[in-house]
Amino acid sequence: MRIITDKINTLPNHSISKKEVQIILDNVTHEKFGIATVFKISAQLFENSNWERPVIMNGSTYNILSRGLEKDFVIRELLIEIYVNATNIHYSMKSHKLNAEQRKKLEEIISPIYQKVIGEIKSLKTD
Repeated sequence: MRIITDKINTLPNHSISKKEVQIILDNVTHEKFGIATVFKISAQLFENSNWERPVIMNGSTYNILSRGLEKDFVIRELLIEIYVNATNIHYSMKSHKLNAEQRKKLEEIISPIYQKVIGEIKSLKTD
C-alpha cells in the first residue's frame, strides 16, 4: 500500500494529507482495502470530475479528490469507498452512484471508525 500526493501549483489546496490518510488506514483492517494498493490524493478538482463522489476506487487505486472540500467530508467519503468495496455493495458503475439506502447502510457501518479517526486527527492539531 502506498499513499501519494499530486503536486499542485494553484489554490485550492488538498484538504487531506498523507498523514491523515495513514491515520484512516490504520483504523481500518487491511482486508477492507480489496485489491487497492495506492491511495492517491489527486490534483484534480472534484467539480471537474463528473463523479458523484470525491473518492473513487478505480482499478487498484483510490483516487481522492479533496481540493477545496471539507476535510471531514473527504474522510467520510474515503471510509465509504473503502467499505463499498469491502461489503460488495453494488452501485452504478458509470458514476459510482449510491442510492439513499446504500449510503445510509454504509454511514452506519463507518460511523464508529469515522468518529475515532476524527478524534485522532483533531488531537494531532493540539499536540
